[in-house]
Amino acid sequence: MTVLAGVLLGVCAQAVCSPAARADPAACQQYDSHGICVVEAGSGESGGQVVTQPVATGNNDATRSEAACTLTASGAVIPCQEGPAWWVQSMQCYAQMMSEQPPKDSPVWGGHTDGAIYSCTFYTGGRAFPGTNGFSFWSASAPAGPAAVDPAVLAQQALRTLTVPAPTTGRYPAGTMQDGQPFTVVNAYTWFWTDPASFRTLTARAEASGVWAQVTVTPTALSFIPGDGAAAVSCPGPGVPWQPSDGVWAPSPAGCDYRYPHSSIHQPNRQVTATYGIRWSVGWTSSTGASGTLPDLTTTSNATFAVAEVEAVVTR
Repeated sequence: MTVLAGVLLGVCAQAVCSPAARADPAACQQYDSHGICVVEAGSGESGGQVVTQPVATGNNDATRSEAACTLTASGAVIPCQEGPAWWVQSMQCYAQMMSEQPPKDSPVWGGHTDGAIYSCTFYTGGRAFPGTNGFSFWSASAPAGPAAVDPAVLAQQALRTLTVPAPTTGRYPAGTMQDGQPFTVVNAYTWFWTDPASFRTLTARAEASGVWAQVTVTPTALSFIPGDGAAAVSCPGPGVPWQPSDGVWAPSPAGCDYRYPHSSIHQPNRQVTATYGIRWSVGWTSSTGASGTLPDLTTTSNATFAVAEVEAVVTR
């Protein structure tokens, strides 16, 4: 079969042309806009025919959020969509089902009665010659397009751009003993709090291929692990700093307090190390309408101090 130069002009615009080779005309599956069989010449046992790839059923790269649509010859990144047509990386063209299907006895069907005829248009950056920039072909199912952008992955990327603050370690009683140790008092309501600036909602957005996802990180509780072996206690907000007008033995009006039942005399270095924590819920929305949640976060800070019997407290 003789391959027309006009046909090869459209093919060579997108790929490096190989020396001409003969192909089996009965196996033709791609036709240009003039109905002429397009043969990709090549060497080896494949016969040089263009093989139609099956439709992709998923994205094997879970960490990739942006579809890669490129020209193989140059590596240039190009749009993944051109009107209703989508880029088929393996075929290096934009594919779409022909709105008017050719008669079933047309050679482009290759004897098939199932599937459909698709047009495939090369990317030329608007510099194509009329009638030389594409071909048609039969396929049992739609050719594989670029992997869809996953907004959940974008949300994870957005989250990684945020600096989620750790709590400050506000506490009362918070004096200093004669030996320089900070302290609180047995059976007193030990208030704990964090700076409100560390207890606020954070947002961030990531975008790829026209799809965006916005992540919202919301503080839900301030926790306090007292360090004496007891379980953590928590309150729903940042707590409030103690004021002299609150009185020495009053509980925190925010519910952020803990009463140590024993002194720390038997603890390592006669002190306890308390852990403050802010728990954060993480949710996301996207331009696709999809939304969801990511695993909760906890940021922490430590504070070390003595727990003293009230009669043993000597301050300076």
